[in-house]
Amino acid sequence: MIGANSLIPSGPAEAQERRAEVRSRRIKIVKPPVLESATNDAAVIRWTDTTGGGTHKHYGIVRYGTDPKHLDRTARSPIKCKKTEPSLTYRVWIDGLAPKTTYYYTVDAAQADGIGMGLKSPVNKFTTRPGP
Repeated sequence: MIGANSLIPSGPAEAQERRAEVRSRRIKIVKPPVLESATNDAAVIRWTDTTGGGTHKHYGIVRYGTDPKHLDRTARSPIKCKKTEPSLTYRVWIDGLAPKTTYYYTVDAAQADGIGMGLKSPVNKFTTRPGP
């Protein structure tokens, strides 16, 4: 049974309507993704986009990996928003990284119902610090 706070829309028609609503809005990145901080085993990626409005909670999503053509890991962080906010700044914490390793990543966002925003960020990279 799916609860009222589920990330899954209640039915196919509702999901399709939400996707159409998201596509109709001109969502774009206004401040590109940057590495805010990094340690030997964690990093924080920050960006701002025009995904404000919609559901009361959004998720920043970072897809990453050690091969720029195979971003096989995902990190998510929630953010609360008001329907009147024209943009949101996301900060996504990524942990469990290897020391002194280069990671490649792209960013996206999703509303609380799991409907992705379809952001198209370029592939960026960062390198973690050497081990202790």
